[in-house]
Amino acid sequence: MRRGSLKGYRGSINRVVKIKGERMEYFISGTPDMTFEDALHDNWPWEDRDKKTKVRIVSKEGDDVTKKPLSSHEGTVLVEFLS
Repeated sequence: MRRGSLKGYRGSINRVVKIKGERMEYFISGTPDMTFEDALHDNWPWEDRDKKTKVRIVSKEGDDVTKKPLSSHEGTVLVEFLS
């Protein structure tokens, strides 16, 4: 699916997240307009970490996508735990 091709799409999309510096990857899902942060908290994959932990979510290029919609970025994003 090409970037920009989600216009008008109302279903669920998946994205891959992983902790920066670790190998394990996880899926999060949500509507295209849901933020990465909201989708991550709705699909929290880590039992050993508090769901209330503040996070920063960045692309592999280093762009902060935490507050951006899932449809704004394709590819794996990295999670940094802030507290």
